[in-house]
Amino acid sequence: MFSWRSMDRAPQDGRWIVAINRHEPDTRAVIRWDPARFGDARPWHVASCRHSYPTDAFTDWMPFPDLPCAEDKEAAK
Repeated sequence: MFSWRSMDRAPQDGRWIVAINRHEPDTRAVIRWDPARFGDARPWHVASCRHSYPTDAFTDWMPFPDLPCAEDKEAAK
């Protein structure tokens, strides 16, 4: 299980992460840093819409857990 990490340690390589919205702490978002827009005032992009957010819009993040192995799925059947 992953724990929440400070946004100053969030990856800025384009991978999707889960983040906590600063203004709505009960809201989680799937976001990614858009490396093509480096220097943009709103570099964080949300997966579920076309919105983008400034660098300070989120407080904490965590990576997605690893996908289960196909062998684990078969054993669970």
